[in-house]
Amino acid sequence: MLHIEVNTKHTNGFTLIELILALGLLSLIMTTSFTIYSAGQKTYEYENSKIFVQQNARQAFLWLSTSIKQARSVEVMSENSIKTVAGDGETIIYYFKNGVLYREKNNGINPIAELSQLKFKQPKDKQYIEIFLAAQGKEGDDIIIKTKATPFGLWVN
Repeated sequence: MLHIEVNTKHTNGFTLIELILALGLLSLIMTTSFTIYSAGQKTYEYENSKIFVQQNARQAFLWLSTSIKQARSVEVMSENSIKTVAGDGETIIYYFKNGVLYREKNNGINPIAELSQLKFKQPKDKQYIEIFLAAQGKEGDDIIIKTKATPFGLWVN
C-alpha cells in the first residue's frame, strides 16, 4: 500500500491556476485571430464591390464606344437610347432602362451593364456623339466616364 501512496503524491498535472491562464491565453489568441479575419473579410467585400462597379462602367464604355466607332451611321433617338447601323447594314439599339444598359440586336435583347446614369448627346453640326455614364457602388464608389466617339464608318464607306 505504501507503493500506491507514493505514486499518488507525486503525480504530474496542471493546477487550477495554470489551467485558467492557459484558457485565458487561448481566448486572447482566438479573439485576435477572429478580429484579423473579420477585418480581412470586410476589406475583401469592399474591394469586390468596387471592382464590380468598375467592371460595369468599363463594359458599358467599351460596348458603346466600339459600336459607335464601327458604325456607318448613328442616331441619338433620345437622351437614353442610341441606334447604330453597322457597315453590313445591321441595326443595333442601345438603351438605358431601370439602371441597366441593354443592347437590342436581331430582335434579341441582352443586358450589358448595371449603371446609375447614362446619357447620349449629339451637338448640332457635329458628327461625334457625347457619352456620359456613371456607375455607383454601395460605399459611394462612383465612377464617371465622359467621352466623345465619332463613327468612323462615315469616313470609310
